[in-house]
Amino acid sequence: MHLPRPDWTRFSTLRARLTLWNTGVVLLMTVASLVAARLAAQATLYDDADAELRAGAMEIVLAIQDLSPDVSGAIAEMQRMVRSHEERGWFVHLLTEDGATVWKSDHCPDAVAAFPPSNLGEAENIRQVGPFRYVRRLIAQPGQPVYHVRVGTYTTGLDERLTALVRQLTLVDGALLLVTPAVGWWLARRATRPIAEILGTAERLRPTRLGDRLPVHGTRDELDRLSLTINRLLDQVAGHVADQERFVADAAHELRGPLAAVQSTLEVAVAKDRPAGDYRQAITEVLDESRQLSRLTNDLLLLAEGQAETLGDATSEVDLAGVVRSTESMFAGPAEERGITLAAVAPTAALVRGESRALRQVVSNLVDNAIRFTPLGGTVRISLAVDGAARQAVLAVHDTGRGIEERHVPRVFDRFFQADEARDRRDTTRGGGLGLPICRAIVERLGGSIAVTSRPGAGSTFTVRLPLSRS
Repeated sequence: MHLPRPDWTRFSTLRARLTLWNTGVVLLMTVASLVAARLAAQATLYDDADAELRAGAMEIVLAIQDLSPDVSGAIAEMQRMVRSHEERGWFVHLLTEDGATVWKSDHCPDAVAAFPPSNLGEAENIRQVGPFRYVRRLIAQPGQPVYHVRVGTYTTGLDERLTALVRQLTLVDGALLLVTPAVGWWLARRATRPIAEILGTAERLRPTRLGDRLPVHGTRDELDRLSLTINRLLDQVAGHVADQERFVADAAHELRGPLAAVQSTLEVAVAKDRPAGDYRQAITEVLDESRQLSRLTNDLLLLAEGQAETLGDATSEVDLAGVVRSTESMFAGPAEERGITLAAVAPTAALVRGESRALRQVVSNLVDNAIRFTPLGGTVRISLAVDGAARQAVLAVHDTGRGIEERHVPRVFDRFFQADEARDRRDTTRGGGLGLPICRAIVERLGGSIAVTSRPGAGSTFTVRLPLSRS
């Protein structure tokens, strides 16, 4: 016969652990308080008993001093005192200076009588001999014999009172220990209820239900802060998923155009025999579309690197002024072909933290956009300055092109955004819609910012701010 194995997982829950911890703490506090209460009660009872014994011993000392040298009268006074305190169990023992017994009461224990007095030079001494406790007082006056008197009592009554008190406290503590687990479970359940709600909401989360959020009760405690933190994370995840879905849809849309053009061109070319010139034209068109696909694929890879936070790592020190001058040289030919004046103004050096390839990508994209959207006879000006107060390098690319409509300005850094959607795909000024998003990804990765100001018919200015290197 196999007995079912106990389910220990129920004791691994936070609620069960809180209950066990609470019960354990209460148990330790109960034991500690019980021990402390017993010690305090014992000290109080014995201190009270010692005070009474001291008073009785002092009374006998004064009587002997008053009746001296009449020892018999002093003994009679001691007998009277013993009878008056008989219900307390007092006993009296009178000794000589060397410890010999002069007189002892009928109830004086033999263990006390036979116990040799100690520290005889001291005026007072308190001793515990078995279940008996006594106070010894020195009686000394000029010209008279020296005596010692012991006044004691049985401590059995004190111990019984102490035991009764401890028994009562034990009953109370036992009842407390019985109630503690139930109360602790209720408190733990109440305290962990928000966690249960958090877990329930987390278990219901799905990629298709990213709009669900954890409840916030307004208590401003750690659980509310946890819910707010997770909700912020869910907002970021939902935004990221939405961006990815839009990115995939936009990328598919952009890739579909060149692929469709390649397919249709090839289908026309193979539909029937054609002259060699037609085939050459078809191959040229396919090659142009392939270049477009290649550029688009490279841009998509660059954006993927930016999202993976590997694009534009500030791993080295780059002279941005040198990047500007090399970019000016690279685009001087294309600008001249289009009848555009390209000018650059840069300081001797402007050192920033970054990666040279990524920074060249930023400057090249901005200059390429400016040239493509600037008409014949226009001007593209690149300026670089150092803002010492802000510890930034400020790059500005200004063109005298067609400009951007105000309603489109907030979206120019969105992926695949085209301000003029009616333009033909074969338009030489048409880009893939990823250049500016790539610039923003790189600049923000380097801790900088990028912005645009534009007015239709008056051109545009793109401004990049990057933190200077510490050197």
